[in-house]
Amino acid sequence: MKKHTIAIGLRDKNTGVHIIHPISSFILSWRWRTREFNTKRKQATNTVKFLNYLLQEKKNKIKSLADLDIATGNAYLNSLTNDHRKRETIKDAARTLTSFYVWLNQNDCLPNVEDNFIESKRQENSYNGRTYYESLFDPILPQRTRSNRKHLLPVKYIPLLLEISILFAHPIALGIYLQIFGGLRAGEVVNLKRTQFRKKLNSADFLLNIKEQQFRTDIQDSSGSNYVKRSRKQQIFQIKDWGNILFRDHVEFYKDKDLDGTGALFINRDGKPMTGKSYSQYFYKVKAKFIEFLMENGSIEDKVVATDLRLTDWGTHIGRGTFTNLIAEEIENPAELMFLRGDSDLLSSLPYLAKTERVRKKVEERMNHMHTDYIPRLINRENNIEV
Repeated sequence: MKKHTIAIGLRDKNTGVHIIHPISSFILSWRWRTREFNTKRKQATNTVKFLNYLLQEKKNKIKSLADLDIATGNAYLNSLTNDHRKRETIKDAARTLTSFYVWLNQNDCLPNVEDNFIESKRQENSYNGRTYYESLFDPILPQRTRSNRKHLLPVKYIPLLLEISILFAHPIALGIYLQIFGGLRAGEVVNLKRTQFRKKLNSADFLLNIKEQQFRTDIQDSSGSNYVKRSRKQQIFQIKDWGNILFRDHVEFYKDKDLDGTGALFINRDGKPMTGKSYSQYFYKVKAKFIEFLMENGSIEDKVVATDLRLTDWGTHIGRGTFTNLIAEEIENPAELMFLRGDSDLLSSLPYLAKTERVRKKVEERMNHMHTDYIPRLINRENNIEV
């Protein structure tokens, strides 16, 4: 199986040959060395954009990395603002640039920036004891814009979403369950193997080993939708035995469709492992059918919800947001929420705590008003399944 790695290189304009540059050590040998591929890829991309800016902006008169100073970094970040880049994109670039400058300083390659200034930005995360650096830069950022993104689905509509996924997007029905009751990202779903469901906890919950499998080395994924953000063991809640039923149905239906022999759990129509892009396409079909059903058959309240869902931006990540909403009031401390979500940083969980709606004491209790045979009854409607 192919292993992906990251390097930064120079391309000869005449021959088109790429030569790996020693600056790749920033990605390969420093704080990113043990991180996931997608994280390394993002840092490398941000760094390359900065280096290309230096080459293109002749007025900066940067002949070597030793000529860099804080003003140069601010000028680059301000150029992103002038190009109407999003606020978070610029802040993400600033984080990479800060790490890059720190790395250069530690390798005695940044004489124009005082050591004391860099050290003044050094902080320690009180939750995990890790060292991090506050931004070295102070660019002009665009004004905050109100997000139109939907992060969670009202709990009462979860069974309906599962029903519609079974009827109209059967190949990912199990995946949607894993997202809502385990908080998986779409890229993590498509990286699963069938054999990973053999191990369960005493509670009958699934315990999945989330890791990057690299099933589809035949395609270039510019969006990063095929990758795992963080390798980990992830618990998936078993609700009313729906998880078991969906898994058995999925494996039975697609047992002979894995033509590549990868063991991938989610397969496309060609018998190859499903990509994150294909998974999203199935999901948007579910989204459209779900909203259509509420608009045509729902109560006045349902139609209000459908209108809101139609006007807001949401995709596969709503499963992870809904999972967070389900568990947020059941936890005893933020660290527990961090564990259940599979976060690498506690700070990733805290925003959800502040916005959590009122939930009942146990996730399963919130589903008790549903018929006990809800999912089995749906799966038996094989004649209605479209794949």
